[in-house]
Amino acid sequence: MRSLTYRNLMAVIRKIEAKGYERPEAERLARSVFTEFLSRPQGMSIEERVRRILTKEEWERECREYGCW
Repeated sequence: MRSLTYRNLMAVIRKIEAKGYERPEAERLARSVFTEFLSRPQGMSIEERVRRILTKEEWERECREYGCW
């Protein structure tokens, strides 16, 4: 995946939803993944960026421990 197309966006959204996020959150995160990739295309791939997103449970636990920003 290198470009923001509907098909690629939906694939990323589904991967993020599998981590426990609801559709609006997953869509927001997917769009930010593509935006970050387009700003730094020589960095991590989109797939790697999606893999590094915490699961919803991990995020909530860290939010309780360290506070949300």
